[in-house]
Amino acid sequence: MLETMFFDVTRGGVHSQIDVWVTDGQVYHKARLFGGWPDVNARPDVPCDYSTEWLMRLSRLNIGAYESHYRSDRPEDVVWTIHFKEAGKDEVRSSGTGAYPPGWDELLLLMDELAPEAGFIDPELIETIYMVYTDNEETEFGPQEYMEEMSLDRRSQKLIYRRAFSDDVYTQTEYKNMNEVSIGLDMWDRFFDGAPSVCMDDAALIEPPRFEVFVDRHDGSQEHYLWHYNRTCLPEAWPRFMGMIGHRLQLSTMFINIISPSLYMHGARADEVIYATVRIPEVGRSYYYITNDNSLRKGDKVLVPYGPDHIPTSGEISKIEYFLPEEVPLAIDQIDPIFGRDFDVEKEIKK
Repeated sequence: MLETMFFDVTRGGVHSQIDVWVTDGQVYHKARLFGGWPDVNARPDVPCDYSTEWLMRLSRLNIGAYESHYRSDRPEDVVWTIHFKEAGKDEVRSSGTGAYPPGWDELLLLMDELAPEAGFIDPELIETIYMVYTDNEETEFGPQEYMEEMSLDRRSQKLIYRRAFSDDVYTQTEYKNMNEVSIGLDMWDRFFDGAPSVCMDDAALIEPPRFEVFVDRHDGSQEHYLWHYNRTCLPEAWPRFMGMIGHRLQLSTMFINIISPSLYMHGARADEVIYATVRIPEVGRSYYYITNDNSLRKGDKVLVPYGPDHIPTSGEISKIEYFLPEEVPLAIDQIDPIFGRDFDVEKEIKK
């Protein structure tokens, strides 16, 4: 069992310290904050009323096995020290500069629960990010609203993913990976500081998927973002952010649309020209065509002009690219436009 502990953290000019000791199974502490506003020197007269649970959570961090020092090649502005003594054992001393032991977030949370006034946790630290993607999907029962949800939670170190067609038809998966969830949460401000809170492209020919993000911070504040889920509205760093989450937490794009680049990298921005590579099975070759239909995607069947007589011919889009007019791979006036979707034309003929 814990006997005594000293924990010291300096971050951005704010210096937090806490002494913790155990008497008759009860946890006591004395906390100090220097450089904050105001400075704090607090020592409660009574032990915490959840001592047993608190000590069990501290024990799971296995602080006695910490290395003597943790150092990053690219140190951040955080320096910390721990002196940790368990009954009947030698004192363990550990320190770090911009690098942290396993369970660092849980350690800060435990200290914050004892002395929230000591500032061990940055008030603007992101605790959770909740994302929800909604779209209409064609099913054998007709169009239905389709939803994907993803949440990252710092306290549990879990990513929870849920996909559903209704409240009664859904699947849910939990991923747990210590510290990796925290890395994802910490990247939000680095990638999206200043991102617009709302971006809805009302000019879209077909209503694109809606995407909402809720960011909850340690001080209780919440940010809400509402975007269409395509490259015309999403921040430019979105592929890096979602790619990092998928890679570090080993998520499969085969089953999770929300992290699939084919979904969020779709859509022409203002002034961009859409170039589609269309494979024509009859001749076994692919050709460039242009279109202004932002709803077309890879795999769609389309009718395109082919040959000197520009005969409408069925093809399949194998790739979609977006270029500014001055950056196109082939001159626009040398490329034919797509007539339209193949099934659309067939429907018109049957009428």
